[in-house]
Amino acid sequence: MSRHAWLRCEVKPGMFEDEVAICVKTVDGAVLSFFISADAVKDVAGSEKAISVEVVDRDRDFSVVTLPRRSFEGSNVARVPFRSLVFA
Repeated sequence: MSRHAWLRCEVKPGMFEDEVAICVKTVDGAVLSFFISADAVKDVAGSEKAISVEVVDRDRDFSVVTLPRRSFEGSNVARVPFRSLVFA
């Protein structure tokens, strides 16, 4: 069960002009962070930002997603709140 979704995230300036730093909050309160190309970020629901992810598993409270890059914390898979996803 792999399905595309957009994951709401916090976006900060990156080290270079064409990149941004992404922060994703997991269901257990941890924050995963990584750099990504600035053009990989999409506006959703007004001023909120999101990145493209693949949903590999889910229930009504959380989803397991594959992130577009490995995080500095060591993984490219995260368990995130279901409400943080936008399906388009």
